[in-house]
Amino acid sequence: MPVSRSHRRRRGVILTPQGVQKLLIAKSTAELEENDGKRYTLEDLNERTGLSVDTLVRVLRCEVGVDKETLKSCFRAFKLSLDPEDYTQPNPQTDAAEPQPSSGIVEPELPGGQVALDSAFYVARPPVETNCYRLIALPGALIRIKAPRQMGKTSLIARVLHHAETLGYRTIALSFQLADKSVFQSLDHLLRWLCVNVTLAMKLPNQLGDYWDEALGSKISSKVYFEQYLLANSSQPIVLSLDELDQVFQFPQLTEEFLGLLRAWHEAAKNWDAWKNCGSSSPTRPRSRFLSA
Repeated sequence: MPVSRSHRRRRGVILTPQGVQKLLIAKSTAELEENDGKRYTLEDLNERTGLSVDTLVRVLRCEVGVDKETLKSCFRAFKLSLDPEDYTQPNPQTDAAEPQPSSGIVEPELPGGQVALDSAFYVARPPVETNCYRLIALPGALIRIKAPRQMGKTSLIARVLHHAETLGYRTIALSFQLADKSVFQSLDHLLRWLCVNVTLAMKLPNQLGDYWDEALGSKISSKVYFEQYLLANSSQPIVLSLDELDQVFQFPQLTEEFLGLLRAWHEAAKNWDAWKNCGSSSPTRPRSRFLSA
């Protein structure tokens, strides 16, 4: 006698968001410690877990149920134990033998860059976040976030900037990936690009021509522009984020001069009274912070 669709035996379990997070943290840790920071491919995971690529895709997508033993094998490969809160039954109204509609969990293997602030797939790495939150609150803080590609640097920066905003700071995020190649021809080109972009972000008129002096050079000119114009026109402390800094690293001489300048600004921001003595037009000058990755 044929068995009706409504009475077919349904099998398998899927990972909960907590289970996915637990697995991704262990996977990221293993990539850092055992794979030189490079992400594991599905073929790498196949060798490590003994599971087929198709099965791994089902595990990671959390759309179609798999055997509990399959999840245990995946967890054991990263020295984890599968706890009851790590898995759940698929939607009982859907036949597990057929493709199921999305459970609302985003595909974790291909995050596509920065993940949302409330994403379940952001992999926290304590105490990195808390250290960044603590440092960004210090006057003149300079934080450099260094990690291989696809390790969540941009997502971490987004969280640090969000935290800074909750403290009442003005945040400005720039990416060197948006800079034309001509920008990296010289330090003068790079600093002009930086100053103009911060000006635009602050919705101020471009006054670069009034402050740039070839006799003083680009380093002093950019310092004066920030000090006497940009910072003087902000009533809030400013956090400046510079993403994709490795674009600058392709030019060794430029890198040395630009990073040296950031360090000089960092020291000047810590000793703010010295800056005020240089002729600040604002009696309540905001302090600045620098965040780079």
